[in-house]
Amino acid sequence: MHTRPASRLWLVLVLWCVLGGRPAPALAADAPAPPAVESAETQASAAYRAEPGNAWLGRTLLDTLVHNGKLEDARRLSLELTVLFPDDAQLWSQTGYLLFMLRDFKGAQAAFVLALRGDAWLPDQRRNLAFAAADSAVAANDPVGALAALQVFAEDADWAVRLRLGRAQLAAHDRMAAAATAQWLITHAGDDEAEATAEKLQAAALEAIADPRGDKQLNLGYAYFRQGDDAAGLAAFERGFAFGSGKAFHYADAAYAAKRLNDNAKASRYFRFCLDLAEFEHSFTEQRMYGYRREIEGMERRWGMIIGTPYHAGALDVWQGGIEAYWQPPVIGYRDGRMVQLFVRTYLNFRNGVNGPTGLQTTQETLGIRFKPLATQNIALTAERLFAVGRDSDNDWLFRVGYSTGDGTDLRVDKWQWESWQVYAEAAYYLNARRLLVGTEVRYGVALPMPHLNRLTFYPHVLIAVDYDSSAQAQLVDAIGPGLSLRAWFGEDKYHAPPAWLEVNAQYRFADADRGRGPALRATLSF
Repeated sequence: MHTRPASRLWLVLVLWCVLGGRPAPALAADAPAPPAVESAETQASAAYRAEPGNAWLGRTLLDTLVHNGKLEDARRLSLELTVLFPDDAQLWSQTGYLLFMLRDFKGAQAAFVLALRGDAWLPDQRRNLAFAAADSAVAANDPVGALAALQVFAEDADWAVRLRLGRAQLAAHDRMAAAATAQWLITHAGDDEAEATAEKLQAAALEAIADPRGDKQLNLGYAYFRQGDDAAGLAAFERGFAFGSGKAFHYADAAYAAKRLNDNAKASRYFRFCLDLAEFEHSFTEQRMYGYRREIEGMERRWGMIIGTPYHAGALDVWQGGIEAYWQPPVIGYRDGRMVQLFVRTYLNFRNGVNGPTGLQTTQETLGIRFKPLATQNIALTAERLFAVGRDSDNDWLFRVGYSTGDGTDLRVDKWQWESWQVYAEAAYYLNARRLLVGTEVRYGVALPMPHLNRLTFYPHVLIAVDYDSSAQAQLVDAIGPGLSLRAWFGEDKYHAPPAWLEVNAQYRFADADRGRGPALRATLSF
């Protein structure tokens, strides 16, 4: 067995105490101070040459050369060592640090990636190595490599991690991702300096890059759109976005193309970034931005509830209460204006004329499916199964077809008043009871937002209503009269138009039959 002189053994012990108890630094900030003894390099070299199969002695010599500024000698040694010890993660870490100092950024990136394959790192050490790999990749103009190095930490709540991630996303021209990361950084900035850094990243992400290659792809996309080829047009747009090109209106057009292709997730992302850009560019009216927020709300909705309490006085004197919960399945639930909803509904009577049954004994349960087959026409087909829960309810099948159209029924955020009209018609047939109901209502009026409360609107209107009931003594009833609605909208945020509203509607109907005459009230909560 080979033996070493006592002085050499003493050197090894000293170097172990000074350098050997921790892994080699991945970043310059982690590097230890240079050896205090000038002869340390000579002795480290002699120790390694005496025992060239000892990886630790090789790493010690490499570290000594680096700290003495002999970087080219260190490079040659690192090449020798990595051939001898290709699975030594600590050696690859030292090599990455060395190559970064030599401005061999691609080599440094590769070395840090190999170092990360080791399993002996503590969490903080592994994170620092990932940072070093990402920084090397950015310096090597390889943003994709930087993202790959940081993807493990994509959901890390650490501010420094997110900052590096955002810079890598921006370098890769992924402006949407970089803007989202910047917004997170602004929200979680700990001081003014950090907030300013995040805002600088956000401004860079929102600023389009002037690149003729990107502009060419965007123009090509519009050519495809004019031919009706949304898939090819969107693909061209995405190539243009990859060059960093694109203003708010480009992303809006891409969002509508993705929506027509039934890719709601992509359309929603593009609409969101369009809103960010529009706020930065001041390129759209407030109402147009509201329309984009309404698009996002519609595409991202998965479920909802409607609670209503209609009351019709006069000869009917009927007051009911009901609640419906619905679910829109993924993919098929919303397809460019076409919808499928599964729902469950419960109804009962609170008041039912003079002697009609009321209370829990009238509880009626319903399961059903609602289908809107056309994108541009609001036609809904419904099939429902009614279950008798109370003794005065029914088991039956109910089939409906409904149609509505109108204008001004949603909020206008750019006007202090606007015309609003709506036409609604529905036919419903109870299969077992062989009963046909047909109802039509036309409303016309002016919507008036409350001063300083523009999410609260008054809606005075006139109405014309016609309804048919095959089981009634007076089967056909015509009515006309005034009405007043008060609606409050709520639940909106930066990217979503108000998804919920509460409305109280009061009408008085003049009709040619008692069952259609008198006041009618309805309170509805939809969310």
